[in-house]
Amino acid sequence: VHRNTTLILAFNVFISTLVVLTSHHWFTIWVGLEMNTLSILPILCSNFSPRNVEATIKYFLVQSFSAALILNAALIQAWLYSSWSIAHPLNAFTSIIFTLALSLKLGLFPCHYWFPDVIQGVNFVQGLILSTWQKVAPLVILFYICSNTINNTCIIIIGVLSALVGGWAGLNQTQVRKILAFSSISHMGWICSIISYSPNTSMVMMLVYIIINSSAFILSNELRLNNLSLLGRISTISSTAGVFLGVVVLSLGGLPPLTGFINKFLGLNCLIHNSSFAASAILIISSLLSLFFYLRIAFNSSLIFFPQHSLTMFSWRNSENVKNSVTVLSMTLCILVCLSIFGLSTFPLLSSL
Repeated sequence: VHRNTTLILAFNVFISTLVVLTSHHWFTIWVGLEMNTLSILPILCSNFSPRNVEATIKYFLVQSFSAALILNAALIQAWLYSSWSIAHPLNAFTSIIFTLALSLKLGLFPCHYWFPDVIQGVNFVQGLILSTWQKVAPLVILFYICSNTINNTCIIIIGVLSALVGGWAGLNQTQVRKILAFSSISHMGWICSIISYSPNTSMVMMLVYIIINSSAFILSNELRLNNLSLLGRISTISSTAGVFLGVVVLSLGGLPPLTGFINKFLGLNCLIHNSSFAASAILIISSLLSLFFYLRIAFNSSLIFFPQHSLTMFSWRNSENVKNSVTVLSMTLCILVCLSIFGLSTFPLLSSL
């Protein structure tokens, strides 16, 4: 794909998301989602490898089916109230259809099986877009549904089970992209568990997740970290980059005083305040499961220095990687340091919420 074409498609992805965010009618929301899907497909298929094409087709089928469900539910709403407005309350049937469709778009349980395969089939930059920006519009629609539905128990159950499945399924993974995919499922489960109680808190959690997840994808992309077996060569590229990767991964795991702890603290505080003790217990267990493979990555990337020849750093085979690693450090150093400081400085403020 030509560079100018890619820029136009990326602009369309941005505009289509804004259409969904600013719309107050179900039909324009559906149009925005379809524009978003059609604009992102050429970007995902830019590498044009068999694995890449397969992932793009899977993504297209999933998004098309979920958009069809949303359109059918919107037609039922328009038939009931003679209006496309999102302000009308949802009945039980349309609420379930909307919830299942958005669970499919967000990659939540029980419609999460497509998401790790698609993330594995694309590169890190495309995976970053799918796991962050592409989830903003469906999450806002889910917020509309929660505000118009009396009983949000189904959404809470889906969120809690998504967090549990994301932590459990990531334990035996060796591909970094699949680990990040299951991590995304787990984090989205946390956010969806909170959205019915406090939409503002869930939006803050989404923003924090986007910042940390972007750092993880960027570092993994620059270090060419496709598999966990490649963690041993990080020290040959840059030991500092390994430390930074460990910090980002621990922040994803929610260890204090890093920024990721904000999500865990806000989520549990909101659930306990609303007497959802069972959901809180399950989410804590899912965090412990996720923390296992986070610690495995952090331990191997920053706390272990594998044996190597003393002249490895000066080998011509590593000259390009060392050159690129300087760019990595210059681009991510400010982000990662700000992440740690941000978590420390805002904790007293957030504790009063």
